[in-house]
Amino acid sequence: MKIKFHGARGSNPVSVTPARVEEISRFVWEFSRKNKSKTWKQAKAALEELPRSKYQVYGGATTCVEVKSEASPLPIFFDAGTGLTTAGSDRGSGLAHADFRAGKGKAAFFLTHTHWDHICGLTTLGAVFKPGNQFHFYGVHKDLQRRIAVLFQDEFFPVPFNAVERNFEFHQIPLNSSVRLGKLNITHFPQTHPGGSFAYRVDDGRKTFVFATDTSLKNTNKAGVIPGQNFYSNADVLVLDAQFSPEDIVGREDWGHAEIYSVVEFAVRENAKRLCLFHQSPTYNDDEIDRQLKRARQYLARKFGPRHPLSIRMVVEGEEIRV
Repeated sequence: MKIKFHGARGSNPVSVTPARVEEISRFVWEFSRKNKSKTWKQAKAALEELPRSKYQVYGGATTCVEVKSEASPLPIFFDAGTGLTTAGSDRGSGLAHADFRAGKGKAAFFLTHTHWDHICGLTTLGAVFKPGNQFHFYGVHKDLQRRIAVLFQDEFFPVPFNAVERNFEFHQIPLNSSVRLGKLNITHFPQTHPGGSFAYRVDDGRKTFVFATDTSLKNTNKAGVIPGQNFYSNADVLVLDAQFSPEDIVGREDWGHAEIYSVVEFAVRENAKRLCLFHQSPTYNDDEIDRQLKRARQYLARKFGPRHPLSIRMVVEGEEIRV
C-alpha cells in the first residue's frame, strides 16, 4: 500500500509567489557555488541535509490523499480539495490511467466532510466530465449527493450538475459499519470539528493507514476510547491534523483542529509507528512549517526520550510513501 499526498494545506490553498521562487533559486545557486557540487545529484543530496524551507516548498494545495494498492480494484482518494487538480495531471496517479481518457475509468472518493477546502477540486478534474467514467463517493454525512451538487450550481460554476450526475454514484456509509473494496477494509470514526468530520482507517491485512484530518482530538479522551485499543491505535502510518502551534491554537480551540504537542502525545499514546503532520495552516510560510516539524520532534525527545521509536515527518505535497 502506498500513500500519495496531492494536497496537505488546511482551510484554503496557498500560492507560491514569484518572490518566493526567486528566494529559493538564489539560495540554491549560492549554496551550490559554496558547496562546489559538480552535478545536480550531488547538490540535491547536500541540500536535503538542510531544513526544507531553504531550498524547496511544502506546497499549497488543500486536502487530497490517494491510496494505491493492488488489493483494491480501483484508485482510492480521501477528500477532493485543490490537490485533486494536481492529481488529475499527475502521471503517477491512478487518474492517469488510459481508461479515464476512454470513458471507462473508475475511482472511489471517501469524504471526511464537505467543507469547501475538501471538495472544491472536483470541479477542476477533467475526467468527471468524460461520459462513461464512474466516480463512487462514500461518506458518513447525510445528503452527500446534495452537498456535492451544490458545487455545480450555476451561481458558483458554469457546468450544471446534470452534466456529471450520470458519472457519480453516492454511497451512504452507516455509522459503525465498514466498506470493503477488494481486500481493503475501510472503517471510520467521528471527530470533533464544526459540522462533524470522520477519520478513516484502511487495513489490507498486513498494514494499517489512518487518515485523521480536521479534528481537535477532544473526543478521543471520552469514556470508551481506551488508549492503545481503539480506532486510531497501532497504525503503521498515522496522518493527523496538526494545523496549529501551541501558541496559535489559543483562542481557536473550537475551530476543530489540533496543535503539534497534543498530536505527538496522541501518536505516542496510540502506539503509531509513523506520524505524518497534516493540514498545515495557510498562514504559515515554509520556514514556520519547518519550525513546526522541529518543535514536534524536540517535544517527542524531551517528553518521551530521545530514543523513542516514533518517526515524525511533515507532509510534503507530491510525496509518496509506502505503508
